[in-house]
Formats: sequence, C-alpha cells, structure tokens
Amino acid sequence: MKFSIRGLSLLVTTFILFIQPSYAQENTAKLAQLNIPHTELELEVDGDLNDAIWQQALDIPLNIVNSPWNNKPSPVSTTAKVIENGDFLYIAFIAQDPNPELIQGFLGDRDTRWFDDLVGFKLDTYNNRRLNYEFFVNPHGVQHDAIFNEMTLSKDAAWDGIWQSAGKITQSGYQVEIAIPYHILNFNDNEDVKTWAIELIRLYPRDTSLRISHIELDRDDSCWLCQTPEIIGFKNAKASKNIMLTPTLVSSRSENREIFAPKTDWQSENDIDAGLDLRWGINANTLLNVTVNPDFSNIESDAGQLSVNKTFSLFYDEKRQFFVENSEYFSSDFDLVYTRNIADPEYGAKLTGTEGKHSYGAFMTNDTQTNIILPGNTGSRLISLKDDSESGAIKYRYDVNDDLSVGIISTLRQTDNYHNFVSGIDSRYRLNDSNSFQAQILMADTKDSAQYTDSGQEENFNDHAFKLKYKHDSEYWKVTAEHQEIGAEFRADLGFMPRADYQKSNVLINRLIYGEPDSTWQKMKFAGQWQILHNENGELLERSVFTSFNIDGPMLSIFDVKFVAADKVGLRRHELDFNLPIDNSIDGNTERFQENQAVFYGSIQPTAQIFTELELIVGDKIDYENNRLGDYLTLYGNVSYNVNKHLEFQFSHTYSDLEADNANVFTENLTELRVSYQFNVNSYLKFNVVYTDIDFNLDNNANAYTAKDNNLSTQLIYAYKINPQTVFYLGYSDNSYQDDRIKSLAREQRTIYSKISYAWLP
Repeated sequence: MKFSIRGLSLLVTTFILFIQPSYAQENTAKLAQLNIPHTELELEVDGDLNDAIWQQALDIPLNIVNSPWNNKPSPVSTTAKVIENGDFLYIAFIAQDPNPELIQGFLGDRDTRWFDDLVGFKLDTYNNRRLNYEFFVNPHGVQHDAIFNEMTLSKDAAWDGIWQSAGKITQSGYQVEIAIPYHILNFNDNEDVKTWAIELIRLYPRDTSLRISHIELDRDDSCWLCQTPEIIGFKNAKASKNIMLTPTLVSSRSENREIFAPKTDWQSENDIDAGLDLRWGINANTLLNVTVNPDFSNIESDAGQLSVNKTFSLFYDEKRQFFVENSEYFSSDFDLVYTRNIADPEYGAKLTGTEGKHSYGAFMTNDTQTNIILPGNTGSRLISLKDDSESGAIKYRYDVNDDLSVGIISTLRQTDNYHNFVSGIDSRYRLNDSNSFQAQILMADTKDSAQYTDSGQEENFNDHAFKLKYKHDSEYWKVTAEHQEIGAEFRADLGFMPRADYQKSNVLINRLIYGEPDSTWQKMKFAGQWQILHNENGELLERSVFTSFNIDGPMLSIFDVKFVAADKVGLRRHELDFNLPIDNSIDGNTERFQENQAVFYGSIQPTAQIFTELELIVGDKIDYENNRLGDYLTLYGNVSYNVNKHLEFQFSHTYSDLEADNANVFTENLTELRVSYQFNVNSYLKFNVVYTDIDFNLDNNANAYTAKDNNLSTQLIYAYKINPQTVFYLGYSDNSYQDDRIKSLAREQRTIYSKISYAWLP
C-alpha cells in the first residue's frame, strides 16, 4: 500500500491552523470533593422519600444549565440526595416544576423514554476519565442506563444493569429514588476509602431541552467527563457474591410452506431449547461471562431499511445481552468487532476487566453459521460458508497518563479451511482541552476457502490498514481532519468494514452560534465537509463537498438543510456483465457521474404527547444496476403519539423513487407501525408491522427479474420483566411475500414462541 502524501499534508496543515502548542493541561478550577455519607440503614425503593435514610443523606442542589445555555442559572429547582450503605449507592431526586401538568413522562420499556423528563447521574468508578456509567429515570420510574466511552466518544445504550428505581409525580413536580447495587459496577475492590467521579443531571424538555447539572462545564474542554468532580467514601463497598446464573428455556412452533406453484401444505417443527448464562465477578475489576446453548435470537424485529440500489451491506445494531455487556472494552476507531456477524453460536465465553491503568477484554464463541462480508471499493457482498467457525477478539489498553492511551487489538474468525486474523495498535493523545489525535494501524492475514475463490483453490493473502484523525472541539468550533487507507486485500471478517482498496481524506468544519435563554432559538450550526477517495493505484473513486445549516427552535424543533455535490464512479464493467473477465481497475473501466442532492429535515414536538419528523432528499443518484444517472427522490415521515401514559403509536413511512432516461426505474415504499401498551414498568404488549412494497419497471430496468417485490412481517409480543435477565416473553410472528408469480401477499412462515429466563443470585 502506498502512503498518501496528500493525506498527511492535509492533516499537518489543519493541525497548524487550529491548535495551540501541545501540552498536558490540568483543570485548575477543580471543584471541591464531595464526601458521601455511610449508613447501616436500608431503603425500600418506592418513590416516597419518607424513609429515615434520607435524613442522613448529602443534599446537592442542581442549579446550573450547561446546555444549551452556557452555565446559566436553572429556571427550576432540583435537589439530589446521596448516601450509601456498603451494598448500595442510593440517590434520590426532588425535581420541582412550576407547571407539573407539563411534565413529559410516559410508561415505556427500558431505554425507550430518553426524551422524557429525566433525572440521573454519571459515575466513573475508576476515576480515570475513560468510561462512565449512566443511570437515568423518568417520572414513572422507567430506567435508562448506558456506558459512555470517552476514547471513542460512543455511548452503549444496549447495556442493561440490574438496579432499582421508582418515580412519582407530585403536586410540585416529581421525585425519584434509585438504588445501585455495587455488584453491577466495576471498581477497585479494597478496604480503602475510594474516590469516584460523579455528575448529577436533570433533563428538562419544554420549549427547548435544558441539561441541568450541579457543576459548571467548560465548552472549550471537549472532555466533559474530565471535568466531573470527585466523590469520596465507599470504604465498605464490596463486589462480593457477584455470581449470577441465568437459565433460559425457549420453546417454539414454526410453520413454513412453499407459496409458489405448486403450493405445498404447512410443514411444522416444534423446538424446545434450554440454555444457561453465567456472570461471575471474579473480583470488582474482572468479569467473566459464559453462555451455553444460548438463545441469541432478537425478540423484537429490527427496524426496516431501504435496500434497493445499495451496493454496500446494511448495518444493524447488536441487542443480544452476552455481546452487549462490557462491549466497550472491544471498541476501536475502526469497527473491528461487529458481533451481528456471529449468527448462531452454541457457546461463548468473555473476560473483561480493569486494573489500575490497564484494561483488557477477550471473548470466544463458535458459530454454526459463517457469514462473511467481502469488501470492495465500489460495493460489498455477503457469502456463507458451510462449516462451523470460531470467532473471538482480544483488546488491551494502557493509559500512560491522563492524556495518552495506547491499545492493542486482535480478532479472529476461522474454520478448518478458512481463517481471518486481524491485529493492530491504536492510540489517542489529548494535546490539550480542545485538541486530540487518534491513530490506528492494522494487519490482516486471510486464508480463503476454495468454496468461493475464483480459482477454486485455497488462497492466502495479507494486507494492512491505518487511520489518522485530528479533532478540535471547543465552544464555537468543531473540526475533524482524517485520513485512512485500507488495502485491497485487507479483510476484517469479524468487524463491519464493507469497503476496502481505498484511501480517504476528509475535513469537516462546524461553526456553532448560541442564543440567549430568552431567544426563540438556542443554537445554530454551519457546517462544511470536503472528502476525496482514491483506490490504491491512485484512481479517483469519489470527490464530494457538502454544506449545511442547522437550527433549533421552539417546541423542541430542529431544522436542517444540506447541499451535497459528489463526483462518483459507477460499477465496473464485469460487475454489470458477468460474462466479462474480472478487471478491478477504475480508469477506462467505469463511468463517472455527478450527483447533486439537497436534504431537508425538520422535527417538532408540538405537545408532550406528539413528536413528528420529516426528511426530503431530492437530486441525482446513480442507478447502479444500469450504470447511469437518475433523478432521485426520498421522503421519510414519522409520527409518535402517546395517547396516554400507557398507550403509544409509532408510524413511519419512507417513499423512494428513481427515474432515468425519462422513465421510472423503481419505486420503494417502507411502512412501519409499532403499537405499544405498557401496563406498568415491568409489563407490556407490542404489535409491530413492517411492510416493504417495491415496484420495478421492467421496461427500464434490464437487470430486474420481477416487477413486484413485496414483503410483510407482523409480530405480537407480550413481555413481563422483573429485571433485564428475569423475563417472560410470549410472541407470534409471521412473514408474507408477493412477486409477479403471486397475485397477492401469501403467508409463507409463522411462528409462536415463548421464552423464560431467571437471574439467580446465589
């Protein structure tokens, strides 16, 4: 691989323009440390706040708005009460409100009410400003938790801890009680007084959404976690008896039939499967997860995505608990661990931990299905091997000091006649409060199975990839300059890296302007980006620029407009005609097209019950199947309506249309309806419908094999959850299909299933 001098010079130039001299900077305005009281009392978590324990708690006022206002006084009063008893960290919030009828709070499943009124806190139990837990609760006690990674600036909202909460709306606002057991936290387990970092927060959505805290935050310091004050105590905090066994029983009856002529009768299959998960906190620093014969299916269907005229694989979020827990230990700048690639494992084991300046993680699973994304510079494709495979990853990070971290990572996927090994190092250096550098270098070694090589023989090859990123993040300016190169034969089969054989350089500049508290708007942003991509041989793949304007307004509204101009290549000639020999060159082997698009987006919440958003994309788009430029239009709309605190409707529709040579090429409609009735915080009933209706114009689409491609899936689920691992599900799902051979939608699959699991703490 050739190193791009152009990319390096771009980074250096941007570095000179936007940073001050490098130095490690201490926060000179450290807040006074808090001392958490200890008690022998216990708490019944019911939201009443009349237990004697609260008389001994430390009271902390939350009176500073640090977003979108710059450390202005809060318009509402909030008090937090903090205390611990050696087994639990207890925190209560008294959230006053001059207009309690305007409180936004509804019953919902865990992690679904992030836009309600919320109170909660961020907790860094290692006080190293790398990771923090987030715990938030709405006025009805609905729990929200996540883990934020300061190194990758990513939030893992799929993490679910087992903790207690209760909320209650009062005549003067609402109040919440929270109990966090120490056994769900990672921390240095010793007999000493411990120093953690904590920020107490109230989210107050009215005409605008206010973030209210007990501390001031410096917007010129991009690391808000670094500014979090310390809390001292927890001498008796122990993570002992941290063993949890979760047996699972899944039963299902599936029926399938052939819907094309000649039609067949329903063929049924009954299945009962038992599994076991072990979660063992070897100590407060180290966690072992083991799963045997797990049920790794998703209980609720994924959100629908448009798939026509897409050349790269689609991304889906991970929802499975074994992979989600402590997944941040495997994060890196490249997406090297995409566990949705692991489809159907029979077992798995994972070890994660932190010790001082060292953090580490390792996991290994098998997979009875081996799906691989084969990357390219103009598209990717999915293949499947017949063999079972093993998949695993190892990640280690060393925090040299507050500003510098260095890590190594390695992933593998392998069968008897195939393997893909990736290894590399990454680093992040914080130059000062506003400027940082990130870098990652990877090597990949691959042996392809003869099942899918063009030669019909096993093939061995290796290649490398790297990424350099500079980031400036201050109050009024946010600048990112990045250069990355991925070799033509580089593969990361456990990750989500669907593009290879390219060199990319881009610069993104954001200018922020803030309004006053009494302004109609609170924040506006002007943005611009330049980006260029070449393959390894220096042939141009894409050149693009965009400019955008974003502003928030009353009724929690957001309006955004973006204009994009891009010079792109279409597919290679052999990708359009499979009779031609393979030729991976770009120049003279592809057509070039100029895409110009305008994107308009708006969202608004006119009442606490209704949220709506609309997006329009109009302009040019490549018709990849026919290698030409077309006129493109996409319209997306979404409405969420909370009828009352129990019942919610969510309806969305996406319309996509492409025309070329003065005629329609395809029209795609994606419709989703999701209805949820939440009986209480533990129980719900959900009904989901996802319908895709695709029409192809066979007279103007030579590669289309059917004029109609429709799919309808429905799902009805009842759930009762005592906690994230002690659950009961009862559900029904089916799938129907229609194309030119079938006059109407025909049901081809239906399933009724139940799942019960119990988290046992011996």
